[in-house]
Amino acid sequence: MANAEVLQPIYEDKVKKILQLLGDGFSREEVAEQFQYATYRSMDSYMSRKNFVWDKKKGTYIPADARKASIETIVNFPSDRVRRIVMELNKEGADLKEVALKVGFQSHLEMASYMKSKGFEWSQEARNYLSASSTMPSDEEGISTGSNDASLEDSHSIGFGGVEQFLPLLEWLAMNKEGLQSLLGATVASGQIPRFTLSGTFVTKSVHMTNTLDLMVRDFSKEKNINQREIFEVALIEFFQKYGYEREVETLLQQNA
Repeated sequence: MANAEVLQPIYEDKVKKILQLLGDGFSREEVAEQFQYATYRSMDSYMSRKNFVWDKKKGTYIPADARKASIETIVNFPSDRVRRIVMELNKEGADLKEVALKVGFQSHLEMASYMKSKGFEWSQEARNYLSASSTMPSDEEGISTGSNDASLEDSHSIGFGGVEQFLPLLEWLAMNKEGLQSLLGATVASGQIPRFTLSGTFVTKSVHMTNTLDLMVRDFSKEKNINQREIFEVALIEFFQKYGYEREVETLLQQNA
C-alpha cells in the first residue's frame, strides 16, 4: 500500500509573521487578535490550510508532516485499529464521524468508547486521540503517591494483629492446593492462554451478541493470535469451572488428556 502524500508546509508572509510573533513570546490569543481573528481557532484553521498544526508543548505551529512522523514513530499503539484511527484523524480535514464509519464503528461515540478501553482519550487541542498516560497531569502523581501511603498504613495496621490470625486460611489453602490450581489453570502463572484439545464433532452454533462485544472478540483474536472458536472454548470451560460444573469439566479434560 502506498504511503499517504505528505503535505509540505506553505511559508507565506502571513505564516512567517505568525510564527515570528509566537517565537517572540506572544500567546496564540494575542497573535490571533493582532490579525483580527475572532478567536485563535480561526487562526488554527488558516494555519491548517497551510499544513501547520499547533504544538502545545512548543507553544507554536509546526509542519503537519512533523506531527505525523512523531505520531507514527513515538506512540506505542496497542492494536492496529487504534493505529488506523489515529492516522486517519491525523489527515488534513479529517472528520470524526466519517473516520468512525470508515474503521467499522456505527458512530463516533462507539469509537470513543473503544479508544477509552484501549487507554486513549480525545484531545481537543490535537483534534485526535492521545494516550491517556501521556495526557495525565503531573500533580496526579502526588495523589497516587498519597493513596499508596494510605495503603501502606493500612497494611501496617493489619500487621499489628499478628500473622496468627491468617494461619487457618493458610492451612485451608494448603489443603485445597490441587483443586485451586485446577480451577485457576496451570497456565495463569505464565500468562498464556490455555488451549484445549476436545473430542467430538464440530457443530455450528449461532450466537447473538452486541456489536461492541463482537468487535472486542475480533480485536482480541487478532491481537493475541487466537481464533474465535478457541476464545469461546476457553471462556465456556472457565465459566463451567466457576459456576458449578467443575466435575464435568474435569471429566471432559481427562477424556482428552
